[in-house]
Amino acid sequence: MVRKLRVKAVGDLKLKHPSAGMIRPEGSLWPADQFTLRRIRDGNLTVEKDEPAAAKKAKPAAAPQS
Repeated sequence: MVRKLRVKAVGDLKLKHPSAGMIRPEGSLWPADQFTLRRIRDGNLTVEKDEPAAAKKAKPAAAPQS
């Protein structure tokens, strides 16, 4: 499985990944490959913090203990 990064373009740049396509203004999930890492190193992309799926789900309230 290919590792993916949530990235966002700096400013109004319009970037297109060879396999992942155009980057959306709100950010896109791109593979962590040579193309993406080079754009990050050049300062064209920033890596967004992606919350783990478990943290996104609300924890159910614990049942009251008697």
